[in-house]
Amino acid sequence: MRWMQWRPRRGNGSGGGAALEAPEGQPSCFVIGADYYVPEWDVSSTEIERRAGLPELGLRLGTLEAGTGVKSRRFAAPHEHPSTLATVAGERVLKRLGMERKEVSALLFAANTLDEIEPITAMRVHEALGLRDDVFVADVRDACNSALKAMILGSGLIRSGIVPNVLIAVGERLHDGIYLNVRSREELMTRYLSALTLGDAGAAVLLSAQRPAAARCAQVVYQSWEVDSTKRHLAHIEGGGTRYLGDPEKFYFISNAKKLCQVAADRLPPMMRQVCGKLGWDLSSIGVIPHQVSKGITATVAKLSGIPLRNFLVTLDRFGNTGAATIPMALAMAFENGFVHSFRRILLVGGAAGFSAAILAIEFLSQQLEQVSHHIEPALEPQKVPL
Repeated sequence: MRWMQWRPRRGNGSGGGAALEAPEGQPSCFVIGADYYVPEWDVSSTEIERRAGLPELGLRLGTLEAGTGVKSRRFAAPHEHPSTLATVAGERVLKRLGMERKEVSALLFAANTLDEIEPITAMRVHEALGLRDDVFVADVRDACNSALKAMILGSGLIRSGIVPNVLIAVGERLHDGIYLNVRSREELMTRYLSALTLGDAGAAVLLSAQRPAAARCAQVVYQSWEVDSTKRHLAHIEGGGTRYLGDPEKFYFISNAKKLCQVAADRLPPMMRQVCGKLGWDLSSIGVIPHQVSKGITATVAKLSGIPLRNFLVTLDRFGNTGAATIPMALAMAFENGFVHSFRRILLVGGAAGFSAAILAIEFLSQQLEQVSHHIEPALEPQKVPL
């Protein structure tokens, strides 16, 4: 496990928590904005069940939604690709902040999906956004933790003084990896169930060394990660690499959902408790923006971490598992729907194929946050439905 902590300053946080500051002479890192884009094509879980032939396996319609918590998800149109999804989200966050494109210093594209193997997808986003030619540009890939890892790397670029700001852009076109010819219940559970929850989305986050005058601003105060690469067989897309370059059967997302979720349940709660312990944060009063595979594993992580499930911001029901876009998209919603008004201290928690785990702790600095503009739907316990 690796930790990055900045010097604590005690005393002025609510609930006796620790406020953190960068070492003298080093820049702090602030999350100054986030936004997202979802395609128009709304696909229900019932439609996915029919396409995948689940009724022929003896499963009644509605089982997928009841068991995973996913009611619908969005699919990209044929002309929409990872770069275009990321570009729209990037344009939106820059417009929201009133930031000129020439002010962007670094661009990190972070996603599972790519426009092509070479060159990097960030090049397409860079061109589409019309950024300067001296911008630091790179792709960051760590499955569903890609955006979270990009935020960790971006904060390092800022705190080291290399760049004053970093735009993280995510474009996930995941529906191409859904296998819809499921032949048995066993095959469903051990290979293809997780893929049936996938959806497409774009998202963007802007990190900066400067705290803006605007009220909504969060400081990155802690980051933690760990990996167990022996679990990489539990979720994968093998096609496209040198091992299975052109095998069409290898381009589908395959996952043993039960075993992978068990790894997440074993790994994530101890990390969450440890981060909160290091920061002196009260588990009952913090918010959590997690990567989301099903409501079942979200509820399990909440229970084992000791953080109330109502403190979790859930988007899975409306958009499915949007891969690396999940956390930045939910963060954008937290900016606008009052979540940050309820929870000034928030953990961004990611678990990804590999197994990879990461946590970013952020704290909103201003008490003068915008009023709630949208009702926050509480996270609900999933129904117990056998598949």
